[in-house]
Amino acid sequence: MDKGIILFDIDKTIFDTDKMVKAFDGKMMSILGVSDFDYLKQAKEEYKKSLANERYFVPESFCETLCERFNFDNQEALTDVFYGRNHAYIYKESVFPETYIVLDKLKDRFRFGIFSEGTAKFQNNKFRSMGLNKYFDENLIFIVEAKDTKEVIKKIPKSAVVVDDKESICELLVKNKIKTVWLNKTDSRVNPNFETIHSLL
Repeated sequence: MDKGIILFDIDKTIFDTDKMVKAFDGKMMSILGVSDFDYLKQAKEEYKKSLANERYFVPESFCETLCERFNFDNQEALTDVFYGRNHAYIYKESVFPETYIVLDKLKDRFRFGIFSEGTAKFQNNKFRSMGLNKYFDENLIFIVEAKDTKEVIKKIPKSAVVVDDKESICELLVKNKIKTVWLNKTDSRVNPNFETIHSLL
């Protein structure tokens, strides 16, 4: 019997983005010699305001902003936090524990893929560093700049089920006749137009 297909979003779905960000903040504060988080927080907010959407976050330009803000001349040391091998463990440690449980439970019945948006270099490095490659089918990795385009939606196999934490993305997929599961960890709401779960387990 052919296996089904499940495509997972990365951030806040199978991956604890908040945990990663907290770890990165600590590393960058140490490199910059900043002891008060509020200073870093202000710089982060300044950078975010320059983005049309959070999915356009680019580590290199963010680190450039930090260098300008703190008069720091070693941008490479900051970008290394995102891409360096010595910091790759942060990605692996930020995978939600339940992710492993679910993948092991379903791997005999489903092929797994990724449906994630963001800058290609950062998202691909994140995925490769998570240590989950053995579970995922290379032919089902869809890491795109933006999910909400017709060209991208056409790439999704019609038989796939997409699991995503963003209700707006789920609504878009359903309108395009793609089965979706909304992972709502924020509150108790459900959406009548597609399956809603509050935990991967």
